[in-house]
This record gives sequence, structure tokens and C-alpha cells, in this order.
Amino acid sequence: MEAEHTLYTTHCPKCRILEKKLADKGVKFRICDDVAALSAEKIVSVPVLELPDGKRLEYFEAVKYVNAL
Repeated sequence: MEAEHTLYTTHCPKCRILEKKLADKGVKFRICDDVAALSAEKIVSVPVLELPDGKRLEYFEAVKYVNAL
């Protein structure tokens, strides 16, 4: 089974761009948009893309990562 990415989002414009890029590339991901969960994970700005290995990328890093897939 392929490991999933997690997109931490509030569905803001940048979040929607990253979500579309992931979908266009066929990347499996789950969405976490629960504000309490974001707070618990100490995520203060979104979007954040969590890779299967647990590394977290903020927007610009995440766009570079997805574009390189």
C-alpha cells in the first residue's frame, strides 16, 4: 500500500493551489482541516504538506516538491 501525504489546510487560495497540484500529479493525500488538530500539531500557517516520512514542507517547498514529481 502506498504511503499517503497529508495536506494541512484551511482551504485558502494557496491551499487550493497545492491541493490541485497534488491531484493533477496523482499523489495520494489526505486532508486535515480540523483547526484543533492543526493547533495540536503546532501548525500556525498553512498549507503544510507532510510527506510519508514525516517531513513537513511549507507552501513554497511543497510546490517545488510536487512540481518535481
